[in-house]
Amino acid sequence: MLDPKVIRENPNKVKQNILERGLSGPQFDVDGFLRVDEKRKIVNQELEALRSVRNKLSDTVGKPSEEVITKVRETKESIKALEEALKELNAKWTWYMDWFPNMADPSAPVGKNETSNKEVKAWSPGSGYFKEAQLGNKDFSEKWMPRHQFHTKDHLELGESLDIIDIKQSALVSGSRFVYLKKEAALLQYALFEHLQQKLLSEGFTPMVVPLMVKRRALHSSSHFPGDEDQVYKIAKNGIEDSEDMFLVGSSEPSLFAYYMDKTLQPNALPQKFFAFTPCFRTEVGSWGKDVRGIKRVHQFDKLEMDLLCAPEDSEKLHDYLLSINEWFLQSLGLPYHILLMCTGDLGYFAAAKKYDFEAWLPHQNEFIELGSDTNAKDYQARRYNTKFKDQAGNLHYVHTVNDTGCAIGRTLVAVLENYQQADGSVVIPKALVPYMHGIEIISPNS
Repeated sequence: MLDPKVIRENPNKVKQNILERGLSGPQFDVDGFLRVDEKRKIVNQELEALRSVRNKLSDTVGKPSEEVITKVRETKESIKALEEALKELNAKWTWYMDWFPNMADPSAPVGKNETSNKEVKAWSPGSGYFKEAQLGNKDFSEKWMPRHQFHTKDHLELGESLDIIDIKQSALVSGSRFVYLKKEAALLQYALFEHLQQKLLSEGFTPMVVPLMVKRRALHSSSHFPGDEDQVYKIAKNGIEDSEDMFLVGSSEPSLFAYYMDKTLQPNALPQKFFAFTPCFRTEVGSWGKDVRGIKRVHQFDKLEMDLLCAPEDSEKLHDYLLSINEWFLQSLGLPYHILLMCTGDLGYFAAAKKYDFEAWLPHQNEFIELGSDTNAKDYQARRYNTKFKDQAGNLHYVHTVNDTGCAIGRTLVAVLENYQQADGSVVIPKALVPYMHGIEIISPNS
C-alpha cells in the first residue's frame, strides 16, 4: 500500500507515476481519492464531536428532562447516519488505495513497454561480461551471444528424443500446459534446487516450508490482488473448515512474507533472509499464443524463491545482493544471460518500485528466456502485511521487502538443455550439477 501521506503531499507526482506505469481507469483517480480522503476526515471529526455530546448527555445526574431525552435520541440518530456514511467512505478510500501502485524508483527508465527496458549487464562463458557498447535496450546484446555450429533442437524436441519430457501424456491427464519430467530431467530439477540451496545456506538464509493455499489477505498484501487476481486459482470451499476463500499460490512470496504478518521485529533482528522451494500455480490468462510450445509457460511449475526483510536504508544494497546471487547461479551453470532494468511501464505488479529481470540465452530459438525477477518493493507490501520493526530508540517503522525468483526450475531446465546439447543429440550435464546427478555426466538417447 502506498503511504497516504505521499498522495496528499505529492498528488502530481503520484499522477505522473500512474501515467508512466501505463495505468488508467477510475480506480487510479488521484483527485477522486483526495476528495474522499478529505470528506472522510470531516465525517470522522463530526462523529467525534457527536460522540462527545452523547457522552456528556449520558452523564446527566438524576432523571433526564424531556429535552435531554430528545437530544440524546437525535444525537444517536445522527451518529448512526454518519457511521453509515463513514462506512461507505472507508470502502471507497480502501478501493483507491488497493489500486494505487508503488512509486517507481528514480532509476527505473521511463517507458511504455519492454522495448524501453535497459540492459545493464550481459555475460557469456566464452567472453565474460560484455562491454558497455554491446549493451542497449531490450535484447541489444543478442548479436554477441554464442551460437552452436551444428543443427540444433529446441528443448521439447531434445526432451522427447531423450525420453525425459512428456507433454502428450500430461495433456491426457491434466490438459494443455502441464508436463511429466522423467529420468535425468527429474534429477536435473532436484540438482538445480540443491545447487542453489547450498549457496543460500552458506549465505545464512533460513529454509522454509510454506503453505501452498492461502487466504485473500496474503495475496492482497503482496499486491498480487487485486491487479492479478485472474492469474490465481481459487479453491472450491467444499471440505474446507474455514469459510474464507482460499487460493493456490503462484509463488512462495505471499506465504513467506505472510509469516511476518502483524509482527514487530526487535532491534538488530534485520535483515531476515529466507527461501522456499515450492510448486507454483498460475492460470496464464492473457498469455494464449505465447510460449505455447514445450514447458516454457505452464500452469504448474516449481520454483525456489529467496526473499528478505530489511531496514529502509538497506533495501537498495540488499536488492543488488540478491541479484549477485542470481548471477553467481547462472555463471556457475555456464548459461549466457543478460540483466534488464525494467522500465516504468513494465514493472509488473503494483508493489514493484525497482525490478531487474534476468534472462538466459536460448541458442536454438535465437532469443532470451526470462528466468526470474529481482524486485524491491520498499515499504509497500509491509504496510499491507503490517510488518514493522523497532529501531534502537524504540520507534516503529515499516520494514522494506525484497523478493527474488531465485530459480524457476522448468525454465532453467529449458536453458540447460538448449545450451548444453551436442551435435549427436546428447546433452552434457553442467559441471556444477554433476555432484547431484548420481554419477550421470551426459544424457544420451542410449543412456
